[in-house]
Amino acid sequence: MAEPGRGCPGLAPHVTVSGTHRGRGESSAEHHPLGDGAWLTRLRYTGLAAGSAREHRSTPAARIISVAVLTPGEWALTSRGAAIPADPEQPTLIALDQSAPFDFRGHGSGSAVAAHIGHARLTLSIETVHRGLDHLHPGLALYPVLRNHLQQLGAVAADAPGLLPTLATSTIALFRALLISAADEARGELPGRTPIATIERYIAEHLDEPRLTAERIAAAHSISARQLYKIWPAANGPLTGYITARRLERARLTLLTQPHLTIAEIARRHGFAHPTHFTHRFRAAFGCPPSAWRRGNRHPADA
Repeated sequence: MAEPGRGCPGLAPHVTVSGTHRGRGESSAEHHPLGDGAWLTRLRYTGLAAGSAREHRSTPAARIISVAVLTPGEWALTSRGAAIPADPEQPTLIALDQSAPFDFRGHGSGSAVAAHIGHARLTLSIETVHRGLDHLHPGLALYPVLRNHLQQLGAVAADAPGLLPTLATSTIALFRALLISAADEARGELPGRTPIATIERYIAEHLDEPRLTAERIAAAHSISARQLYKIWPAANGPLTGYITARRLERARLTLLTQPHLTIAEIARRHGFAHPTHFTHRFRAAFGCPPSAWRRGNRHPADA
């Protein structure tokens, strides 16, 4: 007997969850809040089915978009009538709109890490979201970046779940940029695409490069730096501050998930040419130097 999804945080009420005919439907799930209605789920299952049989009209505030990493295994997924191919050798990144028809069948045993995000938080039209979802594929530059990011979030959820809300902004920004990338590729170089969305995607793809300057960003989009500053939305904050904030968010996640890396290595990995500059910026943003933050958030097993 199918059970409604309303008992699972992050799942829309109309989503049903049940066992498959080839399994007992055993599963265990941990649900962690990301803030503003977004959730992260860590799932282990044996013989699990989930889905929605028809389109559900939803406002942007009620519509939930999910992105997940699924381990290789005996599973099948269709979304909006199209089959999503599974990689038999490595984890697969999938994404879907819970208000659209979808059907997941995990006949064997497997696991997943999934983020459930309100459509409104992506600040994209549903047409762009669906175009991106329909054309998501491993060849996109941000595909492995978001896949690895979600896997790291799963590790954070296991060791220090209280930190997850602080990482929500970077998670949503990566997912948004991936959707834009997939949608842009699907429709080609159409003149109507949003320039700021394209610029944000470019920043996300080159964020860890130290020489990511306004001049370089502007040149990549055939405009002047002055034009770039003029069209850059005030809601994003100053351009340099936006880049620094995104770098610090990634670095803070790496401090937790890559304990073998030194502070200097993490600084260089995330676009900071000088470790002292990284430490200064980190302290200003989070109230303590990166070394103290790492010690204070270290899992007991790692101490």
